[in-house]
Amino acid sequence: MKLKGGVIIIGSLLWDSKRERKDWRENNLKLSDKIRVFLPIRYGRLSDSRRNTYTMVLSNNCYRCGLGTGWVLRFRTEVNSFDDLKREAEEMGKAEGIGNGLFCDWGVVSLILNPNKEFDNSIQEEWTKLMKDKLKNHQLLEAKLKSEKASVDSNGFLKIRWPKKVTNQKNLDLDFLLATVTLPTITKNRYPSIFEISNAMIKANYCEYFIKNIKNKITTFQDKRILDRLKKKCSNKF
Repeated sequence: MKLKGGVIIIGSLLWDSKRERKDWRENNLKLSDKIRVFLPIRYGRLSDSRRNTYTMVLSNNCYRCGLGTGWVLRFRTEVNSFDDLKREAEEMGKAEGIGNGLFCDWGVVSLILNPNKEFDNSIQEEWTKLMKDKLKNHQLLEAKLKSEKASVDSNGFLKIRWPKKVTNQKNLDLDFLLATVTLPTITKNRYPSIFEISNAMIKANYCEYFIKNIKNKITTFQDKRILDRLKKKCSNKF
């Protein structure tokens, strides 16, 4: 086994200055080799750690209503065994604040293999063995619109399309990607509205998460409409 991989990064995992996240980025990733990609992301998780404002989630419904953009960063070293892959997943999870490194009640580290390449079945088998029981009855499997597919399956595999580069629309030439799938806030079969997202920021007087995402070219189809509602409160911060 000799695999080249990376991580999908959306939101504060890219720019947060907390020591554990900064150390993880510097020690594990090639920071000078960021690849901007199209991703099915939106503001959809009510987060108490962000003053009860909404943070990013992956959503397959975005393939209908509009893709956003985020980043893929390559790992510094190649993966030569499943233990290497597990270690990278655990270290990413810890940087995210997932207690045991792989899953918690609000999120899970997931794996996606490049569908354009062939792999030894042992990778899928070992990941399934690692994750299967941990995700049994997890809320993430059901927290979605009735019309969309969950972003992660019961075996911990990321269920989105393999990302394409923003620059030339070509697929990434990597073997695998890791991503953190977080639990969205779904109410009566819908994601939060633009009104709810922007009003939460106004009420909390907290626009930092939204602003830093835009400054770091992490975007969603919702941004313009959110920004229109925030201008009076946050325009001086851009």
